[in-house]
Amino acid sequence: MSDFDLILDERDEDRWNRLIDEINKKNVIPVIGADMLVEPKLTADGEHENIHREIVSFIASQTGVQSKPKTFSRLVFDHVYQSKVRKKEQIYRIIDQVLSMLDKTGIDATPSALLMDLLGTKKFPFVITTSFTPVVETAMEEIWGKGNVRTLQFNNNPQRSMIEDIGDIRTSADMKKPTVFYMFGKYSRTPFSYVVTDIDMMDFCRSWLAGNGVPKKLVEELKKKYLLVLGNNYSDWLFRFVWYSLRANMETMKDDVVAGDSIDDSLAQFLECIETFTPGGLKGVVERIKNGVSGNADDEKCDVFISYSRSDTEVASNLCDSLRRAGLKVWFDADNIGGGADWRQAIIDGINNTKLFVPILSTNIESEYKEVHEYRMEWEEAAEIANRMGARTFIIPFAQRGFDFYNQHTRLPKAFLGVNAVWYASAGDMDEITNVVLREIKEL
Repeated sequence: MSDFDLILDERDEDRWNRLIDEINKKNVIPVIGADMLVEPKLTADGEHENIHREIVSFIASQTGVQSKPKTFSRLVFDHVYQSKVRKKEQIYRIIDQVLSMLDKTGIDATPSALLMDLLGTKKFPFVITTSFTPVVETAMEEIWGKGNVRTLQFNNNPQRSMIEDIGDIRTSADMKKPTVFYMFGKYSRTPFSYVVTDIDMMDFCRSWLAGNGVPKKLVEELKKKYLLVLGNNYSDWLFRFVWYSLRANMETMKDDVVAGDSIDDSLAQFLECIETFTPGGLKGVVERIKNGVSGNADDEKCDVFISYSRSDTEVASNLCDSLRRAGLKVWFDADNIGGGADWRQAIIDGINNTKLFVPILSTNIESEYKEVHEYRMEWEEAAEIANRMGARTFIIPFAQRGFDFYNQHTRLPKAFLGVNAVWYASAGDMDEITNVVLREIKEL
């Protein structure tokens, strides 16, 4: 090995160390493309087929196309396809139909082992996908739990793409919540609402580049993050256009990472020139990340989050002790917020990573209705999660005898009113709540 090669190796090792450090801080956003979604299959000509090519092949076979198109652009311009499907915009309806009946097509949309390994680290609560298929969403639901993952999408329609909770986030705290953002739209019957052809891609990229109707709050947050681009192996010219659109609009940091199994030399040289790290194939990159990040995937998950007023510290402390004696992992602010930490973000993370949320509701809360208290922010966060979970128990109110759930001054979220509360008479009355929590944890 020459001295020059050694310098390059040291530089790459520094980049890896920096990347792993930022991943542990949850400052890295994966951008997942079609080549990483499902287990690759070999075609008759020896090439790897991703799920997009499988859909193309299926539609081609159904319409009698013999030219073996590899892309949607080639498919929709095939003369046999055009003779069967006279309007080009029908391709969106066809794709929607195919993805809505996958069990009848033979197309396997099961998330790949690599995708599950990467997202299973739980270091990436916010994920961007450049595919219109729901595979990343499926993977996230398997990891974080069905009902716990929300979706946002940019569909090149300013009237929707800029709306909070549809195309845009509300606050920076949303970046910590399990979310899939469809950067180029999600499949539907609506023509041109997601990227299918190269023309679509250029139209969407033009909007991203110009900042027209893009989710502005999300873009501002992405400026602070590193991008980890995996499995987006577009053709050289198209990837350069996509990447330039991302970098120009989002102004992301240097040393973003692009990895794939078929990045050609010309593209790799282009990326290096703009100080983008290209560490190699997907398998090696995911393994390095999986082995390098700190903690087990379940380390951040706790059994119970206790929310309380400082006036009820004695009750909260007794509850924490009782639950821990029963063998449960409890999030309690006195123990779980370290010195110098962003305490508000730590609280939000704690609520999003707990199995059960137990608010202590006392007569003190009824008397504090004119005061500013953080527990109300905790209530709203928990209520939002509970609303996404459907029938599964998430909130168990622990209420003092005499507490009025319908007192207008307390402004309890509706999610608190539709569940059974556990009542206590004194600060040491912990047996019933502990038994109820143990039973609920066992049933999860």
